[in-house]
Parts: sequence; C-alpha cells; structure tokens
Amino acid sequence: MTPAGAGLDAVALDPGTTLLVSGPVMTGKRRLVIELLTNHAADGTVFVTTRRGAAAIEREFESVAPGSSDRLSVVDCVSAGTGTSRGRSDDREYVSTPGDLTGIGIAVTEFLRERHSRGEQANLGLHSLSTMVMYADLRRVFQYLHVVMGRVSAADFRAVCSVDSSVVDERDLDVLSQPFDARLELREREGRREFRVRGDDLGPRGWTPLDDG
Repeated sequence: MTPAGAGLDAVALDPGTTLLVSGPVMTGKRRLVIELLTNHAADGTVFVTTRRGAAAIEREFESVAPGSSDRLSVVDCVSAGTGTSRGRSDDREYVSTPGDLTGIGIAVTEFLRERHSRGEQANLGLHSLSTMVMYADLRRVFQYLHVVMGRVSAADFRAVCSVDSSVVDERDLDVLSQPFDARLELREREGRREFRVRGDDLGPRGWTPLDDG
C-alpha cells in the first residue's frame, strides 16, 4: 500500500461511521477518500464517481492499495453520457448523470445488499457531492444522503464522501454535512496540506499536517 500522510492514522473510522471530506479544489480529496477507505479493513468498497470513469477509479484504487480493485464495485455517473460505457457488469453500474439520484441510490443499495447478504463488511465512497448539486437541487441531494448514510450506519458499514468547499458555499456545505457523523476539512498552508475534524471525535480538532515531510 502506498503510505498515506502520517496524520491520516489519527482518523478513526469505526464500523457504522460516516465522514464528509471537504476542501478547496485541487487538494487531493479523491485520493484522500480512497486512502481512508483502503486504510480500514473491509471485504470491499462501493464507490460512486461523478467525475472520472470506472476504469480510472479502478486504476487509482490499485495505485493506493494493490489488489483493492478486486473488491471494488463502481457506480459510474460519467461514462454513460460519453458513450463509453459497456453496460452493467458484476462490478460496475452505469448511471446516466450525477443528477440521477434514484438510479445512483438503486445501484448503491444493490451493491451493498449483495455484500451484506454474504455477511461481508463494506465501505461506501463518493466523489464528489459538488457535481451532484450542479445536476440536482440541494434538497434532493440532502434527502439522498440522509437515506443512504442511515443505511450505511445501520449495516455497520463505513462511508467517506467528498465535496469542494470552494464550489459549494458555507451554508450549503453545512446542509450537506448534516447526514454525516463528522466532517474532515482540508486546507493548504505554505505548500503543505493540513486537516482537522469537526463533529464526532474521529480525529484531531486542531489543524494537523496531513503530508509527510
């Protein structure tokens, strides 16, 4: 496994925990979400992608944790619109747009239900909510998150999602944060990334270096 920043070890994601990662664009949120998901033992991950195709996400999981893509199911909200999708497979489901919350919800539920029926542990990842709110209104996205995060917690799974704080204003960010147990905030300062955790006691509350060195 490619080592994550040392500070990431301070983030505790117990089964049933839901976490929102927020920060400006180009701060490595997608990579951080994947690192958090693969750092915690599970039989696999269900990942919703609204910006990159399934193949790219599978490669990124492999670069972070070799072998993790073998236990990965991807809900691809990108490729169907470009004509590059190949239909449904055992580990991929294609949804028309990031605004098709019903389709996304059905795909996520099916993948998680399959794992739960086999008695497996699982994670849920999503990158990025910012794209969702560009296609669907904030209230619908909030309702979707409220339902899905509730199911994740009830099944003792984990969820880590991301949002661009420079795209979504603070008021909307507060709304999107409500269905989660906590929010991990990212920032860049003097060329280095720092983070803090607000909400449940899942990590440091003061700004903490994320990257090594």
